[in-house]
Amino acid sequence: MGKKYTISDIAEICNVSKATVSRVINNKSCGVGEETKRRIQKTMKELNYRPSSLARSVATSCSHMIGLIIPDVSNLFYPSLIRGVSDYLDENGYSLCLSNSDSDPKKEKNHLLSMVDLRVDGVILCSGVSNENFLAQYRKYNVPIVFIGRTFDIHLSDGSITGDNTKGAEMAMKHLLSSGNRRIVYLDGNAGVSGAIQRYEGYRQALMQAGIELDESLVHFGDFTIEFGQTKLEELIRFGVKFDAVFAGSDLIGIGVVKALHAAGKKVPDEIEVIGFDGIELSEIFEPQLSTVRKPHYDMAREATRMLLSIIEGTAGEIRHISVQPTLILRNTTRKKPISN
Repeated sequence: MGKKYTISDIAEICNVSKATVSRVINNKSCGVGEETKRRIQKTMKELNYRPSSLARSVATSCSHMIGLIIPDVSNLFYPSLIRGVSDYLDENGYSLCLSNSDSDPKKEKNHLLSMVDLRVDGVILCSGVSNENFLAQYRKYNVPIVFIGRTFDIHLSDGSITGDNTKGAEMAMKHLLSSGNRRIVYLDGNAGVSGAIQRYEGYRQALMQAGIELDESLVHFGDFTIEFGQTKLEELIRFGVKFDAVFAGSDLIGIGVVKALHAAGKKVPDEIEVIGFDGIELSEIFEPQLSTVRKPHYDMAREATRMLLSIIEGTAGEIRHISVQPTLILRNTTRKKPISN
């Protein structure tokens, strides 16, 4: 393996000071002769020298690196979101630093502190868990932060964008109710995340507006996974719980539900209708194609990134908190056309 050259090596080879090399690297070569500048640049190229981005950030107070913290990169909900952030950063000359929080406030805190240590220019936080006490302390580091899909503590952010989960749940429920369904199972992931709390409110409101009493035996929270949807539905069927439709708080849960219904010999959607949530790519590939409530995750991610960069670069106006309207997508796990809103 060849030698890894340092700024000191470059300075020695070119017979200049480290400060002179640093000025050339950081495009602040005022006072450095053109011949010296060309010699330094030629030497760096010949030696394949790449300056430390951390060192450059110290010198310029700008790392051109953005931190993104999400709950779980393996969850199929997040790839389009990550891609939206990454694409926008690529187009604007920034790099991405990605971390998983597992929806754990302690991990989220540690990752945020690591981002500060890495001298990122800003952070995009995608998480539904509340971490208000730490975020209040985080503000002292003066690192801009924008939230995606988080509503608990947006007053501590520089901007935020989220989908209207309550409205989306109401849309799904109204469609299921319009088909004559009255006992609708509601399955969602972590009960403590903001999205699940909002979807539950939409579920509850839709039932109330239809004059149907809420039956808590039909409401269950667990994980945003196919396994949870499948095992919980199997359990409800085994215990003889009566229901005629299922609203799932994520497409992965909804796919698990359909698998359980098929295994039990239930016809979807003739006997049981199912609607998921999120509009991930798998919901369209899965057979039968899953009806779902879609949020434009890629576009939301790009907008959050644009918002953050405008804050960093000083071109932003007032703090913006955006709520994006979802769309009901009816496919092969539901029977009727959507009712007018």
